[in-house]
Amino acid sequence: RNRKDHGPENLAILRKLALNVLRRARPGISIRRKRKRCGWTNDFARTIIGQMR
Repeated sequence: RNRKDHGPENLAILRKLALNVLRRARPGISIRRKRKRCGWTNDFARTIIGQMR
């Protein structure tokens, strides 16, 4: 739970960052599909994180 102090704001920033990374990486695939594939295989997650520039 993140209800105190700056916890909710910090998590919101992390969520937005993650979604922005997914939006920019491999534009032909939907965000929902990218999220699933990142959870299934570490290799795919590494390729997505590797495209953060």
